[in-house]
Amino acid sequence: MDFSKLLNAFSDVEYGWVAAAMALMVFCVVIRAERWRLILIPFEEIKLHPLFGSTMIGYFGNGVLPFRLGEVLRAYSITTYSGLSPSASFGTIVLERILDMLGLVVLIAFFAPTIKSDILSTNLLLGVGGFSLVIFTAVLWLGKSHSQLHDRVMHWNMFQSSLGKRILSALKNVINGMTALKDTNHTWLILFHTALLWALYLLSVWMVVQSTNIDLSWSAMGIILISTTLAITIPSAPGYVGTYHAAAVYVLTAVYTVGLTEAQAFAVIIHAIGFLPLLVIGSIYFLRGSIRFKDVRNQT
Repeated sequence: MDFSKLLNAFSDVEYGWVAAAMALMVFCVVIRAERWRLILIPFEEIKLHPLFGSTMIGYFGNGVLPFRLGEVLRAYSITTYSGLSPSASFGTIVLERILDMLGLVVLIAFFAPTIKSDILSTNLLLGVGGFSLVIFTAVLWLGKSHSQLHDRVMHWNMFQSSLGKRILSALKNVINGMTALKDTNHTWLILFHTALLWALYLLSVWMVVQSTNIDLSWSAMGIILISTTLAITIPSAPGYVGTYHAAAVYVLTAVYTVGLTEAQAFAVIIHAIGFLPLLVIGSIYFLRGSIRFKDVRNQT
């Protein structure tokens, strides 16, 4: 990185668009919390604000802990506001991520055919989309058959001890959370919130494009969103630092021939809009909730 050139690139950024994109990302957390509320209705009616706070705590955890351990922190956090077990809560979070994958499949199906480059394979993206669809289908199947599976394995010797029974109970709770769609009357509303989230994420990419004055088509913005989303699924440093930036820079320079410095500036900004505001707000909720990592470890 040539830092002098990078600073010059930052000086040309229109930060009004950056501020708007940050506000949009906070609003996306509201949408995500509302979707979580709908998913949890078969278990318990929980108000939006505690779910928003727990979701923010999860983002804070992802920002300071590796391997997306913020999801565990989020699962524990909501149990302080409800009667949910951490394992059932974690199961609903897994369901959320599966729904996100389903939305990603739709994006891939829509934008992947627009790629005209040998560097980023259309077949690769479609393969990832197909794999995600298989996982979603498997979860739907599990929702119909997990009760029978539980009845079969509960008599196994490995589950007869007190520890084995605890593990089996936790697994049952996780699966109940993962398959919550089978018990809700709000499936279409949940899917609508998922589609809305991806539309807003694409809009946030457009805002960053406006702030950096890089000439990109909507299809290019869709491919950037897909690529950076896939990058953060890789186990990485806290806050996805490095993997997220590498994906954005690679796609911009190799596929869309954007200059290296401009691509690096774009990568830093698009990461910052979804990292800094959520980290700050999440840390406030974390401190207000008096949550300790030791308590989370003991409960999970």
